[in-house]
Amino acid sequence: MVGVLQTEEYTERFFFRLFMFLCLSSLVFELKSEELRSTFFDLSLQQLGDVEITSVAKKKQKTSNVAASIFVLSQEEIKRSGVTAIPDALRLVPGVQVAKLDSNKWAVSIRGFNDILSNKLLILMDGRTVYSPFFGGAYWDTVDTILEDIDRIEVVRGPGGTLWGANAVNGVINIITKNSKDSMGLLISALSGNKERAQLALRYGGEINAETSYRVYAKGFEKDNAENGVDDWRMGRVGFRIDSEPNAKDKLTLQSDVYAGIEGERAISNLDTAPFGTFATEADVFGANMLFRWQREHADNSGFSFQAYYDRTEREHFYVKDRRDTVDVDFQHRFKAFMQQEVIWGLGVRYISDETSAGTLTRLSPASRSDYIYSGFIQDEISLVDEQLILTLGSKLEHNSVTGFEYQPSARLLWKPFAEHSLWASVSRAIRIPSRIEQDATVQRTFLPGPLAVNILGSRDMDAENLLAYETGYRFFNGQYSFDMSFFYNNYQNLRSLERGAIIQGTPDVLPLILDNELEGESYGLELAATWQVFETWRLQGGYSFIQIQLHPRSASNDNTEEADEGDTPHHQFTLRSFWQVSDNWQIDSSLRYVDLVRAAPETLKEAVDSYFTIDTRIAWKVDKTVELSIIGRNLLGSHREFRGSTIETQATDVEPSVFFKADLQF
Repeated sequence: MVGVLQTEEYTERFFFRLFMFLCLSSLVFELKSEELRSTFFDLSLQQLGDVEITSVAKKKQKTSNVAASIFVLSQEEIKRSGVTAIPDALRLVPGVQVAKLDSNKWAVSIRGFNDILSNKLLILMDGRTVYSPFFGGAYWDTVDTILEDIDRIEVVRGPGGTLWGANAVNGVINIITKNSKDSMGLLISALSGNKERAQLALRYGGEINAETSYRVYAKGFEKDNAENGVDDWRMGRVGFRIDSEPNAKDKLTLQSDVYAGIEGERAISNLDTAPFGTFATEADVFGANMLFRWQREHADNSGFSFQAYYDRTEREHFYVKDRRDTVDVDFQHRFKAFMQQEVIWGLGVRYISDETSAGTLTRLSPASRSDYIYSGFIQDEISLVDEQLILTLGSKLEHNSVTGFEYQPSARLLWKPFAEHSLWASVSRAIRIPSRIEQDATVQRTFLPGPLAVNILGSRDMDAENLLAYETGYRFFNGQYSFDMSFFYNNYQNLRSLERGAIIQGTPDVLPLILDNELEGESYGLELAATWQVFETWRLQGGYSFIQIQLHPRSASNDNTEEADEGDTPHHQFTLRSFWQVSDNWQIDSSLRYVDLVRAAPETLKEAVDSYFTIDTRIAWKVDKTVELSIIGRNLLGSHREFRGSTIETQATDVEPSVFFKADLQF
């Protein structure tokens, strides 16, 4: 305890000195010069409130006009944070829980239920879903591209099922890359350090003709996090994007990428077959996708879009092997209706086919399976008082091969009493479809020690989890300050539970834990984000989130394990970031992060993970218009654990301090 207190006192002294140094240095610099300015500060905070986003209504909207809890990470913010992976960039968003298990695995969630495969969060990459229906969740190791080619990341905290469909329960993360016309020329980006061993990214963009542009890219890296190197990570990726505007109305996009990699980890198995105990292992991953999109815009603010994509993923691990193909076709139409109404409607179909092979821990029956999802949605945006009072009503209707017919309605109200102020409230329903594992798998949890084996059994009787969410919020933007506040209350029904069945006699005897929907719960909390333009060349951003989760088994349940998931999500998180343009050629950016503890659950052998403070810093020197050099330090306050081992037998490792050098050349 004394050591912990001393560490906290040291952290507080360290950050106070750093903060005072930044304040005093920036004040001195402001007195010396009023002419220095970077592209990061070209937009005022009020103009940032007018940045257009598409994730909430599937159309362009100003951030200040959105009746939802939305946060946008810009390309410049991603760059100046010094991150090398998309999950680490999401740490900057209030209300998003990010915990690193080892070098290649993250637990990412919004508004609770954090785990390595958080099953209530939908992730999109340029409109292509990367949510895996196999486990339920996203494999963040494969959600990647050249970070310099990301235009923005739009994060919707709260249900998005009305437009995006099943599994957008607690939020939507939409990663949007740049149009190829905005990434012209040659980019070479290289970095190396103690944990980021080596990374090289190459991208070239050009024109095919006056209406058509393209870019091609390749990226490869090798990383290590653990002291003994068991979670080394090597990945390569190539891809292209072509954008064409043959006339004033139409926009065409064709894009594709292919990746392959090998990932190490420390795992544990209690089976009576090899491997047994704690051991090092590797997973092989492969994926390829192609997407086509056609958008047409008319002068009267109406239009339509058509999108189709194919996605292939393969993952081979000691506990199971999975190969999956997805084909998705989507159409939507937007038009103006009478009495200041704008209607959006759409239709979609998705086909999913998989082939699995039994591993040491898991087997599926049947080994291969195909599923369909048919969907339609309609949303009506009604301007009740000249864009000052806007009511939005809509619903998604789906039929899937797993749970049948599902509906996801929502109602949202936005009131703008003044140009700089926005108040909003919403009520939404969202659902999560059971994953393939939850329906068809037998997961062998333990054979040894002891005479009793414990197996988890999937069930075709599982229903969709559902959420009824109540939200309200307030936004304020002006030239020097911005403030965003959101409150939420979520009511969950049919949550996943593990019900004990009758012991099956054998050698050894088997205790079956059968997946069911006998859990319910509530969560509530708030998220705050604020920005202060201290000087023309210095900006401070802060974020805070609080969440409380309460889970309850129904009277018919004998589950005593899933309720412990309450403790997987930290109650409190806090971030403070400083962006300082020291001169035309120099930048110093820093961030302080605090994450509350992950609580223990003795009945499930889940250990507590201590709270932690950490600091990240980036110093960049722009040598000239083509060359930028930077040194980046992450987790500078020492090693810490961020999450406990996952439910699929992965052991967590400590996150250690890292320092790396980065060189960017652009011609």
